[in-house]
Amino acid sequence: MLTSLWMQKDITSIDKEATIAEVKEIFDQNSFRHLPVVDGKTLVGIVNRNDINKALPSALDSSLTAEGRIIAAQVKISAIMSTTPFTATPMDPLEKVAIAMRRFKINAVPVVEDAQLMGIITVTDIFHAFTETLGAKEVGTRIEMQINKNSEAVYTIIEICNEFEMDLSAITLYKNYSEKHQLLTIKVAGDNIDDMIDELWSSGARVNQIIKE
Repeated sequence: MLTSLWMQKDITSIDKEATIAEVKEIFDQNSFRHLPVVDGKTLVGIVNRNDINKALPSALDSSLTAEGRIIAAQVKISAIMSTTPFTATPMDPLEKVAIAMRRFKINAVPVVEDAQLMGIITVTDIFHAFTETLGAKEVGTRIEMQINKNSEAVYTIIEICNEFEMDLSAITLYKNYSEKHQLLTIKVAGDNIDDMIDELWSSGARVNQIIKE
């Protein structure tokens, strides 16, 4: 899966000349947790709610102090933003981005192409992609099974689904499940579920669990 399929394309960004007060107001009026900072269309940084709170601790109170208001009205967001955020491209595999987010403990990644801001991908978007590809919204039966560690075993399962005219809506593979087996999970829908499960056993698959959803 490519990042372009799951990133948010309709995003709010802020100009590097915006003040802390202006950015604080945007955060206060919206549910954003991160905002890309741009110079024209070029990404130059990213800022989050914590950055604002650290710059203006008094913003956590009911109102800013006089000193806080002066700082907020004059200091540019470029003074507190992260100037070297981790970025992705629209063609990056989503799993590569997810691994980097976990490694660097970040919750949002700007997506750029030739330094131009194209979108943003967040932890929420990653979860959305995960649930969609697992067929979470599809009605059917989820079957978890152990199969031999070769590609032929996977093809055999797909052929069995076709043989019994089952609609295959999701498939995931955990190759390092054990020394001798990989774990294959499929989600199917159709009228021949019982006969198909019998054939799975006959093919050598070891069915761990069957869950109707």
